Amino acid sequence: MGQPNWRVAVTRDEDEHGALTAALVAEGFQPVRCVVMEESPPPNPAALAAVAADLEAFAWTICSSVRAVTALAGARTTAWPRGVRTAAVGARTAAALVSVGADPEPFVGPSEGADALWAELAKMEWTGRRVLMPTVLGGRRVLIDGLRQAGAVVTEVEVYQMAPRAAAQIRVDWSAAAPDAAVISSPSTASGLIAGVGTDALAALSAIVAIGPTTAAALAAAGVPCQQAARADFREAARTLARLRDTAPPRAW
Repeated sequence: MGQPNWRVAVTRDEDEHGALTAALVAEGFQPVRCVVMEESPPPNPAALAAVAADLEAFAWTICSSVRAVTALAGARTTAWPRGVRTAAVGARTAAALVSVGADPEPFVGPSEGADALWAELAKMEWTGRRVLMPTVLGGRRVLIDGLRQAGAVVTEVEVYQMAPRAAAQIRVDWSAAAPDAAVISSPSTASGLIAGVGTDALAALSAIVAIGPTTAAALAAAGVPCQQAARADFREAARTLARLRDTAPPRAW
């Protein structure tokens, strides 16, 4: 009889239809929630309102998450302008752009993740083009840095913040989740989780997959072993975890 399938802690703030949850289910895992970081309003709502009201001034608006789309659209007092080109990291973000009125249809990379999107956008001419990038503090800068190096005039605006939950709340949820493994998507999430449950609890897991080199470095600095996904996207993280599961020695249950 084979060992029970792994319960995998989803540490990001998403519901049962979230991108990471879906990727884990597709690989046969049982996702369990242990949210570490929660969304809060942006540090400068006036700056968000100003760029949202002036979307027509940009040649492109490029969004990395559904949250970014929601925040940007919510800050406008009029309908999303037609004719502004958009690009999205992942199909769910593209669908969110369509739902708020983006036209023409958003440009999407061949797979999830900012790296895949930039690989395609890099083939275009960007010199002098005005690009709006809704951001969150601590987010990846692959698109922003690539666009600037390609000559684009990039405007960054923080559209929301992610703040850690209380350590005691994280600890309670971790105990209830009783995970066998975890996927950790940012250095701040790594720090918040360590503050909540401690390094011993993480080291006792069957596997941890880090999304991105900075997350892997944060875990390594804390002495927590992890495997870095080959690409910074949720599907690849789930596949990486599946390979670790499928090659792991049987556990005593």
